[in-house]
Amino acid sequence: MSKKALLLIALTSLLGLLSCAVNPVTQQQEFLVFSEGYEIRLGREAQRSVLVRFGRYGDQGLQGYVSEVGQRIAGVSHRPHLDYRFTVTDSSVLNAMALPGGFIYVNRGLLAYLNSEAQLAGVLGHEMGHVAARHGIKHYQAALGAQLLSLGVAALTESRGLVLGTNLLLEAILKGYSRRDEYQADELGLLYMYSAGYDPSEMVKFLTILKGFERREPNLVEQLFSSHPLTSDRIARARAYARELGAGGRGLTVGRERYLRHLEGMVFGPGAMEGVIEGRRFRNRHFRYEVKAPEGWSLRRGERIGSVETVHPSGHLRCQALALELPRPLSPYELAQQVERGSGFKRLWSSRVILGGLHGLKVDYVEGRVRARIAYLVRGRTGFVLCCSAPRGLFPLGEGPFEGFLRSFRSLRPQEAEEVPLYRLKIYRARPGDTFRSLSRRFYGTARYAEDLRTFNGLEGRAPPPGTLIKVKPKALLRKEGT
Repeated sequence: MSKKALLLIALTSLLGLLSCAVNPVTQQQEFLVFSEGYEIRLGREAQRSVLVRFGRYGDQGLQGYVSEVGQRIAGVSHRPHLDYRFTVTDSSVLNAMALPGGFIYVNRGLLAYLNSEAQLAGVLGHEMGHVAARHGIKHYQAALGAQLLSLGVAALTESRGLVLGTNLLLEAILKGYSRRDEYQADELGLLYMYSAGYDPSEMVKFLTILKGFERREPNLVEQLFSSHPLTSDRIARARAYARELGAGGRGLTVGRERYLRHLEGMVFGPGAMEGVIEGRRFRNRHFRYEVKAPEGWSLRRGERIGSVETVHPSGHLRCQALALELPRPLSPYELAQQVERGSGFKRLWSSRVILGGLHGLKVDYVEGRVRARIAYLVRGRTGFVLCCSAPRGLFPLGEGPFEGFLRSFRSLRPQEAEEVPLYRLKIYRARPGDTFRSLSRRFYGTARYAEDLRTFNGLEGRAPPPGTLIKVKPKALLRKEGT
């Protein structure tokens, strides 16, 4: 059968499965492939992918507090019957996301830059707006349909969609929504927080502060803005709608003090699972290992929590270290089999190896035009996969750096892992006579961070009102002046 015929069958099958549903927000009919039950099932299946990628923050008190606020918002949403789940992830990146079916995630990195419970309610309300309007499942449906058609698949079923689905769903959501979807989620978030008794002007304040960071610290908000584009028009719309709702009205909750009390001691910056980059060296406190990048190569954290990647300036040679939490202890040979299953890799040779005090297996593979060298190591229920790869013709040029990267691996003893820096937020109550300049000198030894301290706390003027709670960043993580 020709490819054109296969595509026609795929398109016909897809159209045949379209069903008519009423959008919970607009009350208008729309065509969707997937039922609400499947939407929930897909979101539940994707949970593991999210936690593998971002990790779960271990503070149960903070988890419970965020869930409490979220449930208050969920009760006034357009889909209150969903079993909403709220999770704080152990990522320092400023971002939040929602999976179809009511699974909401907010990074602790974003929590650090909020300044009130109302702002938290606004963020959770925005993500619930995506769930209520079914933006995620529609985004996924479009991505899945394009993939199925490009593959020439002759039939589409819900089980087939689930097999293709959770990684595709996560990638589709992380790429972000359309401007129209963002506008709608903004309005729904503001409506929900107001209906739950929160002051919607707090969310407008937060959006305005974020827009300021785009100019002063673009790297800080890069990922957030890639998935949640923030334009001046979007802020103006939000401000107008908040005013229409009755922003600043009597009886509306702001909850600055209650919120900031929950941030006392929260990890700030790279977490235990994310790891710390120090020049050419990467150390991970949670998974207890370190590696070093070859001289002159870039070094950055990988997409998976606990991983790191180093790349040659040409972009053709690269190495990656991944740490895996295993369901049971495995031998290096069993770990290799798990990775190889369904990979398409062809073994060229293998040998036993000892790296960083751990016995393991080193294997060379070829797959298409790529050649790779992978070392498999196991310590209890933690597995390590060290992978170096290059185009087949360039692989010999990478032999030296590849071996150097593998040999740089060290399994850290518990006391060594404890020495990996882990920084936390401090909460301070302003006293009479305090100014941002005096506080900057008090905590950082210089007045140059006064403006940073003021904007980080979302405050105005030269001095915080006495009694106001102030967030204080760790001194070691402050931006260098002029950067």
